[in-house]
Amino acid sequence: MIKPKPLKTGDKVAVIAPSSATDLKSVKNGERKIRALGLEPVMFPTCYTNYGHLSASDEERAKDVNDAFKDETIKGIICLRGGYGATRILDLLDYETIASNPKIFVGFSDITALHTAFNQICNMVTFHGPMAATRFANVKNDKVEFDVYSCESLVKNIFTDIPIGLHKNPNNEELKSLNTGKAKGKLAGGNLTLLTATLGSKYEIDTKGKILFIEEIGEPVYKLDRMLTTLALAGKFNECAGIILGTFIKCEREKKPYEGGLDLTLEEVVENTLVKYNKPIIYNFKAGHNFPQPTIALGTTVYIDAELKQVEFLESGTSANQ
Repeated sequence: MIKPKPLKTGDKVAVIAPSSATDLKSVKNGERKIRALGLEPVMFPTCYTNYGHLSASDEERAKDVNDAFKDETIKGIICLRGGYGATRILDLLDYETIASNPKIFVGFSDITALHTAFNQICNMVTFHGPMAATRFANVKNDKVEFDVYSCESLVKNIFTDIPIGLHKNPNNEELKSLNTGKAKGKLAGGNLTLLTATLGSKYEIDTKGKILFIEEIGEPVYKLDRMLTTLALAGKFNECAGIILGTFIKCEREKKPYEGGLDLTLEEVVENTLVKYNKPIIYNFKAGHNFPQPTIALGTTVYIDAELKQVEFLESGTSANQ
């Protein structure tokens, strides 16, 4: 895998909105957060526009991504937010230019579509982590107050080339496991909706021999069941080496219009769809739409041990020698 160079204080970082828009206050606060990290934010045009449920047209959003990678003065790219629409620009991206100009690239949620494309087509490590307009820091009276856990994880991942080692959840919350066994492989994945949305396309996730990471927000359990089953039917759990289940925020059981009717629990769905593959599974891994939020390097080698309930990041996502 191609690894980008770690950032250093004073570097210019592009802030782009490849999915949905947000309000101007959030844009300004996002700019303040990036500056408070010691970086120089360069706010690209899509940060200030909106087009229905998107930040801009497909062509404009793709242009921001391509231009950010092409610009030699830009050393990293942090997405403004997720939302919807990243899959619409996949065919418009200049993957040759992106692969030739590896840079720190950070985002999550809808940005999963870009992570998978960059990991697989460009063979480039990317970072599943906080975005400029998300809650890894609060801005009060123009003063930025960072969440310590989220900030330390982000900084160690994108400013250094030191391997993270054993993962620690925020507040030392315990990791849990299903099945037994150990596995090592490249980390891949992200948001469940996006992983299923690209099945059947050339951007479909390849899980062969990999550690598959999955998280979700705001989907009822019966829809999680459908999406996990879809991945199963596509062979993704059979082919992977192991599974890490992140957070499933606001993924509730729905009542049905008959007496006693209620969705299965998420735990029951996981038991039904994943356990039978006899792959080591780590869950309660606090990454996804939760805050505090760790940054994790997609495309790097991780080791999971279901008996010891551990996840170890064996290599850094950056290389100073790149």
